[in-house]
Amino acid sequence: MKNAEKKCADQLGKILHKQAGPYLFIGAGMSIRYAGLPGWKDLLKEFAQYTNYPIEYYSGEANGDLSKAASSIANNFYEEWWRRDEFKESRKTSGNSITKKSSPLKIEVSNYLRRLLSAHTIPDNLRLEYEAFSKVEIDAIITTNFDSLLSELFPKFRIFVGQDELLFENPQGVAEIYHIHGSTNNPDSLILTDEDYTDFNKRNPYLAAKLITIFTEHPVIFLGYSMSDENIMQILQAVVQGFRPENAERLRKKIIFVDWKPDSQPEIHESEISIDGTMIPITRIITENYQWIYDTLAIRNRALPAWLLRNLKEQVYDLVNSDDPKRRLMYVKDISDATDDPTLNATDIDVVFGVGARILKKGLIGLSRWDIVDDILDDPSLQLDPTDMIKIVLPRFPIRTYVPIFKYLHAANLLDDPQSTDFADIPEGVVKRFRSYSSHFTSLSTNTSLLSISELYEANEPGWIPDHAWELPQYTNDTEGLRTFLIENRSWKENTYLGVQYGKLAVVYDWMRFGRS
Repeated sequence: MKNAEKKCADQLGKILHKQAGPYLFIGAGMSIRYAGLPGWKDLLKEFAQYTNYPIEYYSGEANGDLSKAASSIANNFYEEWWRRDEFKESRKTSGNSITKKSSPLKIEVSNYLRRLLSAHTIPDNLRLEYEAFSKVEIDAIITTNFDSLLSELFPKFRIFVGQDELLFENPQGVAEIYHIHGSTNNPDSLILTDEDYTDFNKRNPYLAAKLITIFTEHPVIFLGYSMSDENIMQILQAVVQGFRPENAERLRKKIIFVDWKPDSQPEIHESEISIDGTMIPITRIITENYQWIYDTLAIRNRALPAWLLRNLKEQVYDLVNSDDPKRRLMYVKDISDATDDPTLNATDIDVVFGVGARILKKGLIGLSRWDIVDDILDDPSLQLDPTDMIKIVLPRFPIRTYVPIFKYLHAANLLDDPQSTDFADIPEGVVKRFRSYSSHFTSLSTNTSLLSISELYEANEPGWIPDHAWELPQYTNDTEGLRTFLIENRSWKENTYLGVQYGKLAVVYDWMRFGRS
């Protein structure tokens, strides 16, 4: 990675840090870049040639409005489609599905794009970039493209076509692709003509409500669009109307616009776009090469792959919203095996639910150390049985892994007398961890002027607290402040270094609250 790209990658990483998983908003530029597919005007030009007029005639007649041009082309193409021999096979397969004059054009546009995509090869100079694109860790994709290139890149993502499916088919917000302008797999869904756009805009408030939620909770990265793209401006207009003026600044880190510029050095800077006379703050990226962007997005690690997480969420949704869930309740395979199996589809994984007063002992085996951290923070409280935790769960963690123990020892009344017979019955691994933690914390010196967690954060560099996690009791006794800090920084678990420090901080908190005499 070049120096300029590394600098921009660091900037982008900081912008995305502590935010939820990003959404990508993908435009025609990406299909043009990787598959050589035509833009909208070139697409219409292809079908205007079957009529008596070229695309320039239709564009001029419509005063440059390509949706109106598409309406005129569709009207003239209708008769040609029914009489020309080159469309004979289409008529056999699709003639019965014609519902309006625009249907033949939409059918052939879909067929044309599918043919082009099936024959495409990634240019050699973009192959590494394309491969990097397929590895990004994102929550979902929104696109106005008709083609299925994104399905090739993310084969385990579920597809939603059109506004209705996005609004009413229970999307889970992860590992999903939203074709808001339709898909070639459903020609009738294409938003192509002026009439289509009129209907789309009529129902736009419902889509805008959905998008407002997305923009509120996630950063949205625009790729393959011009900053003056009319479709995007209309969508952003609807979204921005849902924000109070005083909250507009919060959009700066939420709206990230990637502006492709050939022969340019990458740069990131704060910018603004005008929507109905209102200046909306955004982050603008200028670049020729996208690979450093994809590499930055790939750094974000998940405990589970996005496609698997989506399936788990869907099954839980089914269980909550129905007394007759569609999914079978059964044992499948170890989930770590599942995540490593490239042949496995989302539908191959079933969720096993257990209902009872508390988690059964066998179910305790599946607890991760992050579940334990959540429990010691009481956010949420899992109400875990301390004896089960001490004898079943805690011993299975490697001794070098930072895992809280003091809450459970305290609840089992074992901290009052570590020399007791009861303590001698504790598994060796837990005893070793207890002695190691206790020895470390009791050996720490204490400063005379202790500060709160917020004071420590303000007085030092942002990375000071994680860098000094293991020695933190020397500088503070602010137990509740540390609890709040841990809850607010749960995203650290997804980072290799910060994940280790987060584990240390959790043990520190556990000792400060439950283990310190």
